[in-house]
Amino acid sequence: MRRCGTRTLNLATDAERIPVNMFSRFCHWPPVIRSAALCLFCLALCAPALCADFAKGLAAYRARDFATAHKEFRESAEAGEAPAMLSLAFLYLHGEGVSVNYKEAVHWLELAAEKGLAPAQHSLALAYYEGRGVPRNTAVAANYFESAALQGLADAQYNLGVLYARGDGVARDWVRARFWHEKAAAQGVTDSELALGAMYANGQGVARDYAEAARWFGKAASQGNAKARRALETFGEPASPAEAVRPAPISNVQPESKHPASPAVSPVSRRNGWRKVPERLDAAAFQALQARAVSGDAAAQLELAIHYYHGASVKRNLLRAYVWAKRAALKGNPGGEAMSKGMYWELDDQLRKLAERLLAQPATP
Repeated sequence: MRRCGTRTLNLATDAERIPVNMFSRFCHWPPVIRSAALCLFCLALCAPALCADFAKGLAAYRARDFATAHKEFRESAEAGEAPAMLSLAFLYLHGEGVSVNYKEAVHWLELAAEKGLAPAQHSLALAYYEGRGVPRNTAVAANYFESAALQGLADAQYNLGVLYARGDGVARDWVRARFWHEKAAAQGVTDSELALGAMYANGQGVARDYAEAARWFGKAASQGNAKARRALETFGEPASPAEAVRPAPISNVQPESKHPASPAVSPVSRRNGWRKVPERLDAAAFQALQARAVSGDAAAQLELAIHYYHGASVKRNLLRAYVWAKRAALKGNPGGEAMSKGMYWELDDQLRKLAERLLAQPATP
């Protein structure tokens, strides 16, 4: 379960990120903001007949008189008021006025969830997902996430999209993952916008579309999502709506190769040019390309990297593709720099370490 920390962006898996813990973020808000949010939320849901009594508990909570808040919340909860059940569960979840007691929190969450309270359903889903107060059961968690998501709770929609992308508690289904992430993104959840960008970048549940990926990354980045800003370094700024289905703008033009007649070293003239599958070379042409790359020709190194990346003319090998692209980048080749930056997120930690060792050695075919 993702907490308040950050994680390195991985375009290959970012649509499958671990669910966000809504109440971990909630409990770290400053007390005044937190109590104000709790008051507004619960008062909006409270039945008019019980609002006056329940407001006493909320006022006590705002004043950080948690003992009184606990007393008032419990009385209202025992009278069947769902918002009071949720508020009482909060106290047990965070140890405010009482000792932390996940089982007691789950008890009240279950009662509130049965009354159809979406935030209670979402919190109960998190309890089952994490195994707090109940045995861990991701299938049950998925059911509660769905109940809250169907009521329009954005965090539940995001989490349900995550579970479908991961195949966690449900069968993996990229179409449903996209559906729920789009619902959450429509409510401004930048993590869903980031996930949608990753899905388009990787062709997960949709046709691979780098312009659309850039558009989603751009939306998330415009709202301050740092990982989306880093993704844009790879995919470029999003195209205008009229250009949404066109290739990314041409940039970072390389100098002409000193071997212009050879298709093996045709210059990559745009930032995402390395994503285009190159023409297949015969054995002799490929060996000649390898020789030029080993001799230090940056353009040849980039072309060789592209062949390894797409499995054109040679068996696909992401490690070799990254190493050759990085060698080209170290020689100042802009295409090599773009490719090595973009590929970095597709490698796991083990391959990154191996790549560092290979780069420290002389180049070999």
